[in-house]
Amino acid sequence: MHYQQPPQTYIGQVKLRVADLEESVAYYTKVIGLKIIEESQGKVSLGTGGKILLYLEEGQGLKRHPDRHAGLYHFALLLPSRADLADVVKFYVLNRVPFGASDHGVSEAIYLNDPDGNGIEVYADKPDTGWKWINGEIQMTTDPLDGDSLLKEASDTEWHGLPDGTIMGHIHLYMRHLGDAAAFYNDVLGFETVVSGYPGALFVSTGSYHHHIGLNTWHGANAPSVNPDEAGMEWFSIVFPDEQALLAAAARAEAVGLSVKQENNIYILKDPVGSNVRLVLHEQ
Repeated sequence: MHYQQPPQTYIGQVKLRVADLEESVAYYTKVIGLKIIEESQGKVSLGTGGKILLYLEEGQGLKRHPDRHAGLYHFALLLPSRADLADVVKFYVLNRVPFGASDHGVSEAIYLNDPDGNGIEVYADKPDTGWKWINGEIQMTTDPLDGDSLLKEASDTEWHGLPDGTIMGHIHLYMRHLGDAAAFYNDVLGFETVVSGYPGALFVSTGSYHHHIGLNTWHGANAPSVNPDEAGMEWFSIVFPDEQALLAAAARAEAVGLSVKQENNIYILKDPVGSNVRLVLHEQ
């Protein structure tokens, strides 16, 4: 899990606008297995091991986002081990929680949707010594998950939620044009393309991770922009390893005419479809 720490640039936290805070908190604690870290009026933060990964804030009169939209496809919680993923899957099977599942060659993943329709991936990486690269691009697959093999690693103890050490592994976004997406996330923010051959998608990362950010056009070039009147992602953060890298990214954004708002050491800007992106510094 060294791909989510310096010297890499990586995904930090996600904040969601939710229509019903009580319902969402129940889902993220009882089904996803995050723990409440902080609570205030209309707001809850969740994570593991005292580390905040997800913020929820209740909005008034929020509409559900349309099936075809730009912005968040899913955020992905990375577990410390395959056995941890096996424990999650075992819990879901026993409790009849519906989920999707895939083997991506570099990782094994399950997929769910929260009460507002936001996508969630829970996954475990395979050892990177087995990842395959051809001409500078990682070879990923979308194959059926071998559930029988996975469940052999599940423990006999009762599941009490995601383990300490769970982190935000990556984020995947609906875009309208891959060229605009690459111009923003690669040219401005400093990520590098690691998958370009997947239909309608681009995967980018730092430090040769399989992807810190997935970008796709599967909802089409006319997908509506992010709408703050709809339940969905309010922002996500990108964590830079040092101040020099953070300031360089902010400077590149300003140089191409993007609006950059500074709040203390956080730089806030919008991506091409209107997602709020917070550029932050790694905390020691």
